[in-house]
Amino acid sequence: MAGGFSSFEIARTGIIVSERGLYVTGHNIANVNTPGYARQQAMIGDNHYKNVPGPASLWQIGHGASIQEIRQIRFLYLDSIYRRENTSLGYWEASYKTYLDIQAILSDPMEAGLQATMNEFWDSWQELSKEPESLTVRAVVRQKAQNLVEHINHLGYQLDKLQKDLNSEVINCILRINSIIEEIAELNMEISAGEVIGDKANDYRDRRNYLVDQLSKLINVEVTETQDGQLFVTTGGYFLVNRGKTMKLYPEERHPGDIFSVPKVEGGTELPLKSGALKGLLDSRDVVLKELKDKLDRYVAALAEEVNAIHRSGAVLGGTPPGNQDFFDKINPSAPFSMKNLKLHDNLVHEENIAASKSGAIGDNEIAREIANLRHKPIISEGANILSLDEYYFSIISWVGNGGSEAEIIFNNQQKLVNSADSSRQSIMGVSLDEEMGNMMKFKFAYDASARVLNVIDEMLETVIERMGLSGR
Repeated sequence: MAGGFSSFEIARTGIIVSERGLYVTGHNIANVNTPGYARQQAMIGDNHYKNVPGPASLWQIGHGASIQEIRQIRFLYLDSIYRRENTSLGYWEASYKTYLDIQAILSDPMEAGLQATMNEFWDSWQELSKEPESLTVRAVVRQKAQNLVEHINHLGYQLDKLQKDLNSEVINCILRINSIIEEIAELNMEISAGEVIGDKANDYRDRRNYLVDQLSKLINVEVTETQDGQLFVTTGGYFLVNRGKTMKLYPEERHPGDIFSVPKVEGGTELPLKSGALKGLLDSRDVVLKELKDKLDRYVAALAEEVNAIHRSGAVLGGTPPGNQDFFDKINPSAPFSMKNLKLHDNLVHEENIAASKSGAIGDNEIAREIANLRHKPIISEGANILSLDEYYFSIISWVGNGGSEAEIIFNNQQKLVNSADSSRQSIMGVSLDEEMGNMMKFKFAYDASARVLNVIDEMLETVIERMGLSGR
């Protein structure tokens, strides 16, 4: 046990240690709801002993306690698991949202979809086959065909808009990545400046780790922390963050003249991506939507060409007029039939120019009947099969539905994995109010006890100093 005035120092260190412990506890409680905050712990250790010569041997006199370190409670392995699963979640979330948008645009198999409009078109021809000379039924055919054309063109514009919206999201995602890596680089410098003098920049580290968590959802990254606390962030073989330096990404067209952007690094090289929200957006825009539009354009072209071929072989009411007898026409004659490039032929402004018969004879309904039955005629090659228009459109809807179902299942599973990984690491790094209240009481009582020791020593020395030499007077 120490003696003399050194006992004051021991009691003083006890007060300081308890006070600092209360400070750390209060800091944890104040940040219980701060995103990315990792609880801190005051690591208390004893001060070095002092050797004092004694009658028979050296005495070791303690010098009290001290705060060795304010340590963050984290488990880096769980952080890496969380970020890996979060990257996959970002990809499938972007993919799932795209399929939801596509399903909302197609509105099939609901009543408001293209299939319903097509059914009305086919049914109008069926009704015309019952009354091939009727101008009223011809007017219905023209109206249903006009509805079909407007629906198909509107569908094309909606899908184009969705692609443009996804392209805007790609650009925003790239800008967000740049913003995050810039802040990480700045925090690297702040942490380096703070820890070079032996301090711990725990709050800066919390913010940096939180940013890395966010970055991991946007893009697949690998994170390495050096012994001096610097963080290196890489992706696709490129350093996004190298201590205080960053490599920004640029949204540029893949090839000159392209209307969509891809992430490129300095020098114009496209950044290779494996997963993450950015990759999900790019695949949704360039793969899913492109394939869907190609399929629908093929469907529209087959519909227009087959109807035109049958219609040209028929006779209009009152005989076959000179000139073009096509039913559908192109808005842009130099481009093929497709969504946004379909209209009714100008001749159909007059109902009698709609061909319903082969010969023009009274009661001849061959053309109307043949067009009405076109929906079931195998005309589109799909692999080893030849599908009808209805079957082909159903295959498109099935493709969209299966893709959306797969994306939904994987997205939900990934969400559970991310939540599980986050729960595991929060059980270690998260602030427990019950535990902090226990620490608060522990440090409070230790503070009171150290203060009491200080008072007792003061009273002892007061007795010795004031009464020494008074005995016997």
